[in-house]
Amino acid sequence: MIRQMVFSRNRYFQGRLLSASDFEAEQTYLRDKQRFRNLHMLGIGVVAGLSVTTSNNGSFVSVTPGYAIDNLGREICVPSSIECALPSTGTRLRVDISYVEIDSEPTTSTLSPDPFSPDDPVEYTRIREGFELTLTPLSPAKVGHVRNSLDELRHKLTLAILQRKGKRWIVHRTSKPKRIKKR
Repeated sequence: MIRQMVFSRNRYFQGRLLSASDFEAEQTYLRDKQRFRNLHMLGIGVVAGLSVTTSNNGSFVSVTPGYAIDNLGREICVPSSIECALPSTGTRLRVDISYVEIDSEPTTSTLSPDPFSPDDPVEYTRIREGFELTLTPLSPAKVGHVRNSLDELRHKLTLAILQRKGKRWIVHRTSKPKRIKKR
């Protein structure tokens, strides 16, 4: 017989003293289960939306609202259209999106040894989740179906390849992001 524990959750009981690490363990458990479900039920790639177009005579790139799952099962949510200026130089660009999080809402710890010390450590009360859209210059080469071998290692999803045509940028007709098929 082989037994292996995969997930660990808190067990609550009357009189148990809870600490910050207990609450962090609870959140980790829920995040890990959700990411596991995402990967095994949906897969990696774009679930909906996140279409890439160029606008303003090819000088801006636009991405529609949408939802994707990265290779760690994290959800990338884009709630509204985004637009960004394109460079005036170069011949090819890769449009990538990735999950990001940052600490926010700083405060000083109330458990500091010296509450009047100016060196009180700053703690953050929130973690904000979002996305980062990046434009990466590429060397001229054959463009085909977008493959994410190295990008998946960096947890990025490639949405499109842009190619310069004269003075304007266009979405290369054969570049397609990995899309998750709805069951």
